[in-house]
Amino acid sequence: MTLDQVIDELLAFTNSTAPPIKAYSAPDGNNNPDPNLIDAIVPFGSTWVNTPRNPPNDSDVISARIGSWASWWMGLMVGQDRTLREKLVLFWHNHMPTQIGIVFNSEASYTLNQVLRTQCIGNFKQLIYDVTLEPAMMVYLNGYLNVASAPDENYGRELMELFMLGQGSGYTEPDVQAAARVLTGWTVIDESGGVPVLPQTIFLPFNHTQTDKQFSAFFNNTVITGQNGPNAGENELNALLDMILAKDECSLFVCRELYRFFVHGSIDAAVETDVIEPLAQLFRDNLNEPDQMRTVVRALLTSDHFFSADIRGCMIKPPVDLVIGELRLFGQPFPDNSLFEAQYITWRDLYWLIDYAGQNIADPPNVAGWPAYYLYPSYDDLWLDTASYPARNNSLLGITYGSFNTPAATVQAASANLEFKVDFMAFTQQLVTPEDPNALIQQLADLFYVTPISFQVMDDLKIQYLLLGQMNDQYWTDAYQTYLADPNTTDMAAQLVPDILHWLIGDMQQAAEHHLF
Repeated sequence: MTLDQVIDELLAFTNSTAPPIKAYSAPDGNNNPDPNLIDAIVPFGSTWVNTPRNPPNDSDVISARIGSWASWWMGLMVGQDRTLREKLVLFWHNHMPTQIGIVFNSEASYTLNQVLRTQCIGNFKQLIYDVTLEPAMMVYLNGYLNVASAPDENYGRELMELFMLGQGSGYTEPDVQAAARVLTGWTVIDESGGVPVLPQTIFLPFNHTQTDKQFSAFFNNTVITGQNGPNAGENELNALLDMILAKDECSLFVCRELYRFFVHGSIDAAVETDVIEPLAQLFRDNLNEPDQMRTVVRALLTSDHFFSADIRGCMIKPPVDLVIGELRLFGQPFPDNSLFEAQYITWRDLYWLIDYAGQNIADPPNVAGWPAYYLYPSYDDLWLDTASYPARNNSLLGITYGSFNTPAATVQAASANLEFKVDFMAFTQQLVTPEDPNALIQQLADLFYVTPISFQVMDDLKIQYLLLGQMNDQYWTDAYQTYLADPNTTDMAAQLVPDILHWLIGDMQQAAEHHLF
């Protein structure tokens, strides 16, 4: 395929996801799992996303549904098609984050995630508009508390500082206050007439500031005319977003954020001129196009700069890329849909494995997202320190030596006592002539490292592991072929082949080079 064909395929996707389901239960008096003891209004194996919680503040049910949603997200990541959908959903989740522990609303978190999936390569204004009014964001940044009698500046500030313009871009404190008044009147409800309903954002005109909103010289002294009536909130929100989007700083800021996520944190003057400014112009030229962000992302990923040697292997992998990438590389098996309880158990364990490696998906540290994407001058270096490096390596070793397991007590009998682990013989069979130790080492190095390692290092790996100190390549060839022909062989050298593969791959995984992309 040509580069254009590759990028087009990576960007050819829709939000075709099936919703998360109830695969959770609670222990009965004998400590056996019983799905009827929690969230009983949802049948086991059915989705909960369209069923209001009753009562709405049952923390056990909220926690169970949140766990289901987080597990579901992990399943989408590890089982994704070969597209950039999951990568872009994560980008926007970091760009406009919410923290699950603060929102603490499973249905709202799910619907916000769906907005990111639907709009991730769509129109930026539409995405911002939708996210602004999503119940999860309304709760997270106090939008539901923003009323005319006591305007709350939280969302208006982050809209400018973190979502659209960037800190220090030129907006003023009075601009934040004016934006807060524009956004007054919106709130979130989860019941109507005493009956639980799914979380939804509504506009209450009597809570909206109906006077004009004056903005600073940075926004050309724009005045957003105060309105009343049921459409006032929608009209003024559109006017606010149009005003911000009219500033070049908005397109430049968003394109820098894309660059820092997909390329590298540091942006020097040459990159600003040669990459960011042309991307920002493309962003502005497509301001009203439904696939605006697809056009901008495509331009970045097909640029000469994206493939230049200067930025190859320059970024430390975030934990999610490190772990998910490893599982997909090796073809880690997971339960199929018929064993949905086992699926969600293993996906939940995957969630905590990524968290252990240093990245808690759905719960970034603050409203700015993960510091690796914004904190000058360290950026992605922040993924690695004396505590996280061993944890990252242990996560990789867990994949190599360990397995995903299900407990003895499950609701689905067929989901109990299962083990899912990588078959490294099957993995090596996908390579070319894995019985040749030189070819095997070279191909593993190509898969694990974005920059070449020396022939001396590869030779040392070959002798230490594949040849077990011998000097004749035939030692590995004979052992590998003997084991492949008969895994129950009594040949002592051949019996060691699976262990040797674990030792070799475990060693190569822990190299510093493997943490770069």
